Amino acid sequence: MFDWDRSNLRKIRAHRIKREEVEQALFNDPIPVYEQDVEGERRYVYYGETYAGRLLAVIVTERGDNIRVVTAYDLDAGQRRDYFERRAQGE
Repeated sequence: MFDWDRSNLRKIRAHRIKREEVEQALFNDPIPVYEQDVEGERRYVYYGETYAGRLLAVIVTERGDNIRVVTAYDLDAGQRRDYFERRAQGE
């Protein structure tokens, strides 16, 4: 289901994030934030929460039946506020 390799694992490690945390955030009812087009590839940005409560932004693309994580990082203060406001509104 997830397409992991050295490249995307290196990108999330640079943010001190583990593969398991990214997968948890995507399985744990993530909030779709926006789509973007990068060199002809559709990318999707989600805000998600790990089982331990860590808030992450996760950027993914679809490749066939797989989800490829482009990168992930901790939400900043404004993103955290947006996440909690959206959750309060039922997203």
